[in-house]
Amino acid sequence: MKALTLKLKTDLTQRVDCSPLTPDKLAGKDVADIAAMELVSGRLTLPVEELFDISGDDVNNIRFENSSAKLDHIGHAMSQGRITIEGDAGAYLGQFMTGGNIEITGNTFIYSGCEMKGGQIKINGNAGDFVGAARSGYKNGMTGGTIIVTGNTGARTGDHMRRGMILIEGDAGEYCGSRMISGTIAVLGDVGKHLGYAMKRGTILLPKMPQHGITANFNDCGSHTLAFLPLMFASFKKLDSKFANVEGFSRVQRYAGDVGGIGMGEILVKI
Repeated sequence: MKALTLKLKTDLTQRVDCSPLTPDKLAGKDVADIAAMELVSGRLTLPVEELFDISGDDVNNIRFENSSAKLDHIGHAMSQGRITIEGDAGAYLGQFMTGGNIEITGNTFIYSGCEMKGGQIKINGNAGDFVGAARSGYKNGMTGGTIIVTGNTGARTGDHMRRGMILIEGDAGEYCGSRMISGTIAVLGDVGKHLGYAMKRGTILLPKMPQHGITANFNDCGSHTLAFLPLMFASFKKLDSKFANVEGFSRVQRYAGDVGGIGMGEILVKI
């Protein structure tokens, strides 16, 4: 079987909700059924065949080609299979996903991995604001799974994050780890201002002191040798990421906060 390939025919003028196009929701459907499915685009509903050229038939392995930043909700609530995206993707990539893999060779818009529970998303490019975060008005961001970003992320990465792991090979924007409840964020590059704002628990791991430093809302707890860090780095070896080649370390400067709240989060900086 060949991957089910959806090649975007033309530039879009309106955003398109691609949430029906997942391995779970296409299970048992043939190409004719898929072609006739309707997608919401602005105020219209359009058949899939009007937007995409369709080839292949393996619904457990879906490819989006010539993709656009106006294709929203790709991989919505998927629990199995694989989605590959050649080009950019819109908002809410992998929202609510519980399993499977999504890989994109391009950039993503806001809320990538929003409230995801499992699986893996790899973004070979930059990601917008609110990676792994909760939607506005909701209290739980991602609760499981792994997000890998080879480029940079926007503001409020991991906002309200509750579990899981976000690995950023580039830089992270302002308010990284804001209102974080649990989980791990690791950044190989620099981070913006207000790191760990209103953080409750969880870990932010950095190989160097941020350009803007650590805010006064985090107490310097001194230098520590943490035995769990080599185990964490060993777990990275299986990933297709720069993190697989990072030389592990256990000696860090530990900062605890945000003391404006319960103050049980930690920022660990290599020393």
